[in-house]
Amino acid sequence: MRISLLFFLLSFLFVLNTHALLRAESNYKWWKDPKIAGELDLSKDQVRSIDRIFSSYKKRIFKYQKELRKSEVELKKELQNPNAKKEDVLKLIDGIENTKAAYTRAKVEMYLKVKDVLTSEQVTKLHKIKVRFRPYNR
Repeated sequence: MRISLLFFLLSFLFVLNTHALLRAESNYKWWKDPKIAGELDLSKDQVRSIDRIFSSYKKRIFKYQKELRKSEVELKKELQNPNAKKEDVLKLIDGIENTKAAYTRAKVEMYLKVKDVLTSEQVTKLHKIKVRFRPYNR
């Protein structure tokens, strides 16, 4: 029983850490940052297009973030419940993983649409910029 509880606690911590990393980049409008926009040499049309793409995905991405927070709180409560059933905890974890998958998919879909707005040179530069600003990717 202790090993199972330890496994669930470690899983829960992994979920929280992964979510924290993903959440940080969701709200940052990098295309409006003068340094990044200048380095990429974004046109006004590109900025407007990226902004429209972001706006079209914003509600869905925030909905998934909210669902993840709610589910993680519920999982934490269930893990602290001495009478929690293994099946219930596993069901919560499956729900969290499904929400995380939908969240990641929405963000990737958004990125792919943004990528279509950029030139190949801008995409290459953007990847280099992301590596510079996200030390956990190094």
